[in-house]
Amino acid sequence: MLFKPSTKLLRWLGFIVLLLTVASVSVIQFDGPRQIAVAVLRSQSVSIALSRIQQFMIPANNAACLDELAKLDAVYTAQSGFTEGNQCIVEHAVRLTSASGMAIKNSPVLTCRMASELVKFTENTLQPVADQMFGSRIKAMSHLGTYNCRSMRQYPGIVSQHGFANAIDVAGFTLEDGTEINVADDWKGSSVKAVFLKEIADAGCEGFRVAVSPDSDANHWNHLHWDMGPYWSCR
Repeated sequence: MLFKPSTKLLRWLGFIVLLLTVASVSVIQFDGPRQIAVAVLRSQSVSIALSRIQQFMIPANNAACLDELAKLDAVYTAQSGFTEGNQCIVEHAVRLTSASGMAIKNSPVLTCRMASELVKFTENTLQPVADQMFGSRIKAMSHLGTYNCRSMRQYPGIVSQHGFANAIDVAGFTLEDGTEINVADDWKGSSVKAVFLKEIADAGCEGFRVAVSPDSDANHWNHLHWDMGPYWSCR
């Protein structure tokens, strides 16, 4: 009788392969010729394989997720799947218009899993923290984009979670009382707006698989990056 690995086991094996690949590239970058690492990652066969592993490892992004999203406080429209090139694959996507009473400008395309986690995070964290700190709920969220078929900035050749519509770059918020909160303008310092942004940035580490703030690097100076990729990182 042939052994048939479970989906969970396959996901873990894929995660291990991805982790080992990224770790080995990081070692090469710091301890050896970086050009070799970049050349390997830019190899079409390697980058396609890693992209397939990442896409396969996106957690529970399926028809059952759409059933779950329908029960949440969200306004959205289901989208047909699509591909761009041979690496960027988007499945079970939605255009998310509103999450827990918070409008999301331009109704961005997101995977069902990323959309559902964002709705739950808005209801359980964003709205309560805003109400507590400002006495006003969030009316709208602005962002710098979700879907973008491109590589990770740190690892050329490996598709970013933006390439799967599985990430969002949050630029700021507008409260119901008209208060504007902007990551680029308000992150630094000790104002109540800065405290709010840092509190939700920290909470994002629990709400999403990856949460990146302006304290991470220069690429994130004007936004909070949240995604539901196959790995965990809080920066």
